[in-house]
Amino acid sequence: MAVLIEALSIVIRCEAIVKKFSGGVEAFMAALPNKTLCSDGELACVNFMVPKDVQAYVEYLKANGLTFKQSDKSIDIVVVDQQRGMTTLCDWADFGETDWNNNPDQPISVCCARPTKLNNVVVPEGWNYEKSLSANYKYFDGKQIPEDLKLVRSENEIDVLLDEKTGQEFYVRRS
Repeated sequence: MAVLIEALSIVIRCEAIVKKFSGGVEAFMAALPNKTLCSDGELACVNFMVPKDVQAYVEYLKANGLTFKQSDKSIDIVVVDQQRGMTTLCDWADFGETDWNNNPDQPISVCCARPTKLNNVVVPEGWNYEKSLSANYKYFDGKQIPEDLKLVRSENEIDVLLDEKTGQEFYVRRS
C-alpha cells in the first residue's frame, strides 16, 4: 500500500509507533496534531502546511521515543515534501507519483514502505481529490498567509485557514 503525501508530510514507520512510542498506538492517536492522519499499516502519515509545524511535531515524536535520523539516514521518521520527495536518505520507504483512481488528470504524490506488499493508496478520512492539495497545491512559510486563504478561527494554538475557492481547511500552529 501507499500513503498520500501532501504539502509537508511526516511519514512514520508503524512498527516504530507500536514498539517505541511512549504509550503505544493509543497515545500516538490521542496526540495527533490535526486531522490528516492516514496509515496503510506499514506507514503512518501526518501532513502539515508550514515547516515550523513539521519541526515541532518531529521534536514531539522524538521526545516520545522515536528516532528521526542518525547521520543523514532516516530511522523511524522521514519528512517528505509533496513536490520534492524525501528530505533525508531513507532505505525503508519510497516516494513517487501515481494517478488517483487511475485518472491521469489527477496526479498524487505517495510514499510506500520498501518493499510493499499491496498496491492501494490510503488517504485521510473525508479526503477528496477536487478539494485537495494534490489538485490545488499551496505552500507558504507560515510568515505570510496567501491572499486566497482566510483565517476562520483559532483552536488552542492552531489557526484554521479556509481556502475560499475549494472550501478546504488548513491548520497552522501558532508560535
